[in-house]
Amino acid sequence: MGLLGWPLLALMLMLAVGCPAACVLLWVRVHGLFALPARVSLVVASQVAAVLAVGVVVNDKYQFFASWSDLIGGQNGTNTPIEQPNYGGPPMAGGPPRNDFRPGPDHTLEATVVGTGSRIRSKIWVWLPPQYRTQPRRRFPVVELFTGYPGTPETWFHAMQGPKKLQKAMNTGAAQPYILVAPTITVQPGHDTECVNVPHGPKVATWLTEDVRRIITSNFRTLPGTDSWGTMGYSTGGFCAAKLPVQYPKLFRAGVSIAGYFSPFTSALARLPGENVPALIRQRHPHVDLLLAASKQDPGTVGSVGTMVKVARPPTLVYTYVVPRGGHNTGVWAAMLPKCFQWLTTELAHGH
Repeated sequence: MGLLGWPLLALMLMLAVGCPAACVLLWVRVHGLFALPARVSLVVASQVAAVLAVGVVVNDKYQFFASWSDLIGGQNGTNTPIEQPNYGGPPMAGGPPRNDFRPGPDHTLEATVVGTGSRIRSKIWVWLPPQYRTQPRRRFPVVELFTGYPGTPETWFHAMQGPKKLQKAMNTGAAQPYILVAPTITVQPGHDTECVNVPHGPKVATWLTEDVRRIITSNFRTLPGTDSWGTMGYSTGGFCAAKLPVQYPKLFRAGVSIAGYFSPFTSALARLPGENVPALIRQRHPHVDLLLAASKQDPGTVGSVGTMVKVARPPTLVYTYVVPRGGHNTGVWAAMLPKCFQWLTTELAHGH
């Protein structure tokens, strides 16, 4: 039984109702020496069941943990790939071999891959626009999607409704078709690496930039060039979506940070050079554009947006998208996506 879905939800809700009912029924039937500990146990069991039920409901909605291994900090399981029809164009010269992307939920493709630069072994989810199949010679720009922590890439296709929001913007002509790529950013379950190349640890920045790009360009029909790749992320993923284009301006043209922050939360990572986004902008003046989206009712993120606006100077351009209401949650962020995709359409190369 997985952490997501109705089976566990139904079980926990039955326990949340059943334990208090059992407590009421058995309260007066327990006598003798063990009456007090038995009654205490019944009360504790009822409270634990209620707390667990709430936790399961919240996790199912926001998908903080997708599996038991995510929750307890175990290693990602291996998956035997199912061979699929060839979705890509010819591989890049000197690129890695093709990976077998298999059909996943919500019209996605997924594969477990190993990054040649980082040596990280993890999963990547890909969503292809309808035009990818109807226009077999066309190449497409790419948007990398980053999640918060804790979180899993599936959130982009469930709670965030990324493809649905993009499709809606495409239908109105506000956005162009993109290949959406959601790599795993929590490569060590239980450890928030904040998309950083950790000293003596996983090279997460290398994985999310150089490795993911090699893998995607070798397997799918992507447009060449810096101006065909962008980033988008929420919360911790918003930090990654702003930081990586600034660090790797030759790989990304633009980034969208939704309710993000701009320097590492983890004290050990915050002390590393080159991880503070405002400082990087002052020092390097990268030719990238950033859209910073936030809510006025999410003070921690909207305040940091103002700091970024103050430090940015051409050729680094910072745009803002601040909504009046909403907290730090996927419902607020998902509602921002159509305008975010529309903005990216003005920044990235169009498919042809």
